[in-house]
Amino acid sequence: MTEVGVLEARNNLSSLIKRALSGEEVIITSHRVPQVRLVPVSPVPPIGSGAAILAALASLPPLPRRLSAEEIEAQIEAEREAWD
Repeated sequence: MTEVGVLEARNNLSSLIKRALSGEEVIITSHRVPQVRLVPVSPVPPIGSGAAILAALASLPPLPRRLSAEEIEAQIEAEREAWD
């Protein structure tokens, strides 16, 4: 883990970013109090790509269970009987 002050972070930001991207934990402090942690951003798949479409589909709620033909007929019959 690397801790650097704000001034040092400002002067060495490029190298600190490289260190964070390589997996090193980088903490930026102010008056020796930790304020910020540099971490890599998870890559976002391009819009319209297969990965983006799969990610969108995975976030949808599951579909309801499909009814069998017999269950559908029973529901229709129950509705018809309710009309009488």
